Amino acid sequence: MEGCLTDCMTQKLVIDKSFLDGASTTQVRDVVARYHALVIEPLFYELMTTEKPDMQRKAFAKFPSEPGAFSLIPNIGTLLRNEFEGREPLRRLEGCAIEGVHKFNDGLRDGNYVPTAQVLGDLRAWEAEVVSSTQTFLEMCQSVHQFFPELSGIEFRDFPAAIATARRTVATSQERVMEIYAQLRAQDATSMLPPETVGPDWVSYRFLQCHLLAALRLFGKHQGNIDVTAGVRLRAEHAMHDLEYVSAGSMVGGIATNDREVEEDFRLLCPSGLVIKPMRRETDSSEACLP
Repeated sequence: MEGCLTDCMTQKLVIDKSFLDGASTTQVRDVVARYHALVIEPLFYELMTTEKPDMQRKAFAKFPSEPGAFSLIPNIGTLLRNEFEGREPLRRLEGCAIEGVHKFNDGLRDGNYVPTAQVLGDLRAWEAEVVSSTQTFLEMCQSVHQFFPELSGIEFRDFPAAIATARRTVATSQERVMEIYAQLRAQDATSMLPPETVGPDWVSYRFLQCHLLAALRLFGKHQGNIDVTAGVRLRAEHAMHDLEYVSAGSMVGGIATNDREVEEDFRLLCPSGLVIKPMRRETDSSEACLP
């Protein structure tokens, strides 16, 4: 057991909302104790904006009450801006953690939390950013085939396989990803670094990969014809949150999730990475160290 603890504590692990919803309090606390747990801001946003207060309370209560149980990582927009302004890759995601020793407010754990004016303002700003990011993602979904000419002019029966091949290419071909990066930058050079400076160790690169993987999935599900209904927009918003989890998880090589699509994209990017899912039965706690 001691060897397992030592190995686990060197492993960083991003926790997503689906894992919190599906795992027991015992398992969540066991995972947080054994690994260097990373909580990214979108998790907090998802929990704070849920329309199910009881689920919110239960999720927050699963975290240990002691400070310092996890590192808090900024949202992807902040990381991208920092990388762009600093002109160098962030490399170690945990090194970008928000300073301080963090714990969730006790009121969030017992359901008595009353948000301050500042928190409400932050949530409104977050909501506006999510709306903007979702629209950008939807536009990518509608136009992603332009980067993959092999998706055009094929028989319908061949379309799913072509989508799967394109997604594998995004996960494995740096050359193809950078070609797409260069095309995107040609349209907007004000917020993207020159292609020759960017590579797989950059958040910018990994975020584009995850964006493309998610866009190809949605494009494939709608058979290349995406009509932006309220339902599609909601699914796109969820996909935006998920690709942030995948981006962060793939950068550290570990994720705790109960979402099939999150796991699928993570495994494409990190075939040997660590995935922890909610346990289906009471088991020995040492199983938390198993991939």
